[in-house]
Amino acid sequence: MRKTSRPFAEPLEEASAGNGRPQQSGVAHMTDVEIDPPLGSPVAEAHSVPTYYSMPPGNRAVDLVGAALIRVRDGLLARAYATWAYGQTLRGPMPDHMVLYPKDLRPGLAEKADALFQGRWSLPGGQVKTDGGSPFSAVAPGEAWAEELHGFSWLRHFTAAGGDAARTYAQTLVAGWMMQSARWDRIAWRPHVIGRRLTSWVANGALIIDGSDLIYRSTLLRNMARQARHLARTAAMAPAGEKRLTAALGLAFSGLCLSEGEKRLARGLRLVCRELDRQVLPDGGHVSRNPEAILSIMLDLISLRDAMTARRIEVPKPVRDAIDRMMPMLRFFRHGDGRLALFNGANEGLDGAIDAVLAFDDTDGAPYGFAPHSGYQRMAAGNTYAMADTGPPPPGRYSHDAHAGCLSFEMSSGKSRLVVNCGTTRVLGPDWEAASRATAAHSTLAVADTSSMRILRGRISRALLGARTMEGPTRVESRRNENDAGIWLEASHNGYEKLFGLVHRRRLFLSASGDELRGEDLLVPADGENGFRFWRKPPEDPPFAIRFHLHPDAKLSLAHEGASALVRLSNGEGWQLHARTAAGDAPLTIEESVYLGAGDVTRRTEQIVIASKVFRGEGKVVWAWKRVSGAPHPKRETAELPELPDLDPL
Repeated sequence: MRKTSRPFAEPLEEASAGNGRPQQSGVAHMTDVEIDPPLGSPVAEAHSVPTYYSMPPGNRAVDLVGAALIRVRDGLLARAYATWAYGQTLRGPMPDHMVLYPKDLRPGLAEKADALFQGRWSLPGGQVKTDGGSPFSAVAPGEAWAEELHGFSWLRHFTAAGGDAARTYAQTLVAGWMMQSARWDRIAWRPHVIGRRLTSWVANGALIIDGSDLIYRSTLLRNMARQARHLARTAAMAPAGEKRLTAALGLAFSGLCLSEGEKRLARGLRLVCRELDRQVLPDGGHVSRNPEAILSIMLDLISLRDAMTARRIEVPKPVRDAIDRMMPMLRFFRHGDGRLALFNGANEGLDGAIDAVLAFDDTDGAPYGFAPHSGYQRMAAGNTYAMADTGPPPPGRYSHDAHAGCLSFEMSSGKSRLVVNCGTTRVLGPDWEAASRATAAHSTLAVADTSSMRILRGRISRALLGARTMEGPTRVESRRNENDAGIWLEASHNGYEKLFGLVHRRRLFLSASGDELRGEDLLVPADGENGFRFWRKPPEDPPFAIRFHLHPDAKLSLAHEGASALVRLSNGEGWQLHARTAAGDAPLTIEESVYLGAGDVTRRTEQIVIASKVFRGEGKVVWAWKRVSGAPHPKRETAELPELPDLDPL
């Protein structure tokens, strides 16, 4: 363990990403104590000097002008792409076969194939029942659903089902798509949709090609070559972030797997390497701060690496380096149940997907304690795990899935989750998606039922820029310490400074045995340096609430007339929550909540709410979770709620 004594009032600097470029990110993020990662690891390199960096959401006026110009450009190109003349430019040598079928690491489920066979098309973005008709002729409930449909990622379920019936039905669907969308289509021919479709088709090539007749096979290969030529021209114009990387990977896969694709492979790999350099942070996180983005990218990168190795083609160093950096971060975000934590648009992850990726991890090491560039902290003791969001919103162009969950945390014991965030959903529509991004949907403090981060709402701005971040915390600070007693974490953000003139500070302490997690939430007056003006009088003594959303498998009951709560986990453990304010014990209330961690399944659950009010410009609540039964270690009983370790203020 290395300790640093630098002050927290040092001026902001830009941290280098290790390649000479300033690292894009947002607020001052400061780590006071660093746990030694393996020598030579990217985390060790990133923390050899103090880390300070900035993640502004972007200049809205400049972004609006840029988005308007892109909209005009795309409109003109769409007219050109739809013409017969442009279609002729996509003609060229036709591949006569697929060189290889790369492995699709996204696990398929036979039961989902059965649902699709019966016409129940439940995809991210909505649900459609086709009643025997083609899903490509159905009215899409939204663009997200249409993109998923045309991306053909669902083919893996038919591969998992196996058999002649699955093969015949899958080939019928592919043939139907070629009949309806062989020429340019506004959604089906978007760069990232083509990229996902080509990746899915080559990965499930045995399903959609083997046993087919010559005419169908020739039509399919010709169609794939046309799509790939168009993608080679448009992949770099895909939306910034994971979608552009998906387009680049699809171009690389098409060049690798089709018999005449050498030039496209080289072009695709150049774009993949460029986007990895832009999107993968030095600690292995994704610039969007979405843990699920790491999983999705890793599934494709490992498949690409192994396919290139099978063809005896050298894997570019940026690809190998990105995999090496992202693998530990995937472990970082795992709960005891082996699934992902729910931060910034992430869900638990596809069934079996995390294990499929980690099967390629040769190190099998313990995850790091902190992710300095991504802005997250992880505490682990005994069989207890806690993860906290201690970072700012991502840059504007990468913030379309960002949540207002700054300083929220999740906690699990063994394989059972206790405290969670609500997660996100794209199946239930935009209203649900917007609600899941609010601060109230996270296990943290919210002032006056107001989110600490605001999303674009203006009709024109939303149409041009999407549901991206408008404003949020501009300064987030955190530090960490460990000793024989346990791990403590201290963090703060100024997301409520403009509206209320307040800064939220949260302190967490996890005991060495893992039997106790103590916390302290404080609201203190801001210094006024980041947007609050002296002529704007803040609301007097606003109310605030601290929420602990519980996993649906946890059973909750109140005791002692609401003075404490007892939660029984699915593994048989019992955990007790107690809280107090300056006036004495804080009453706990139970409210309804919803768990969206599975992505396409909504589960009812409950949340514990501690309501209080700012008094004379400050508010403070101290709380503690304590294991009271089923403890794996002997526990020491305490008669009252203990104090946190004595810490210096941030």
